[in-house]
Amino acid sequence: MVVSHMRIDDRLIHGQIVTAWISDSKAGEILVADDMAAKDPTQQMLLKLAVPAKIKLTIVSVEKAAELLKTDQSDTKVLLIVRNPKTALDLFERGFYIESVNVGNISNARSTVGRKRLLPYIYVEPEDIANLTAIAEKNIRLDVRAVPNDKSIDGLALISK
Repeated sequence: MVVSHMRIDDRLIHGQIVTAWISDSKAGEILVADDMAAKDPTQQMLLKLAVPAKIKLTIVSVEKAAELLKTDQSDTKVLLIVRNPKTALDLFERGFYIESVNVGNISNARSTVGRKRLLPYIYVEPEDIANLTAIAEKNIRLDVRAVPNDKSIDGLALISK
């Protein structure tokens, strides 16, 4: 598998993914690396309903995703989606590398303790900032944008404000 695009988005699969990111990444498969979704048959069913029929969907734990990313030698283009910066960093610490990760949505749905609004669709806690900074320190660019046609914002500059 060839990861053509990686996105951090706590909604996982939704309209922007289906209408914009699949096409932009030229992906034939979506790989969701998420421990919660991997254990929840109801969430898996809902995610599958959102994906076009021609696109393969794989939902696995972070550990299994890291293994797949290391061992799958196919040339299938994959859109890799993780729920949060912590999961992205976990994949990178397990040996996965990509030049750029798209920070697409970190909503205000989680706790509000120490939460800071960076953009209308990016709300971060201190842990998110620490994880995003650690990702950037691995020479991985933080590409902040909601959809492919948006102007890319440098995530490291954004969280440094």
